[in-house]
Amino acid sequence: MSVKEMKKKNYTRKVSQVGNSLSFNLPKELTDLLEITKGEELQITYNEEEGGIVVKKANRVPEGIRPEMLKAMNRAVGKYDQALRNLKDR
Repeated sequence: MSVKEMKKKNYTRKVSQVGNSLSFNLPKELTDLLEITKGEELQITYNEEEGGIVVKKANRVPEGIRPEMLKAMNRAVGKYDQALRNLKDR
């Protein structure tokens, strides 16, 4: 299913109490499509005009850093993780 098709699909979820907060779950179909995983940060924005909220994946890319550069750096760190750790201990 494409993102365009998902724009047309509605989901109904119950709100639950978790401690002093309220929460709702996201359907697996949606988390798979948006590649949202456990522990990931989401940005929640209140839209006053529509009287609702918009939930998006949080953009954790520091200002001035191109996302493709960050991805390349993460790949390199993943590939050479042990070598970098060894250098740190020297």
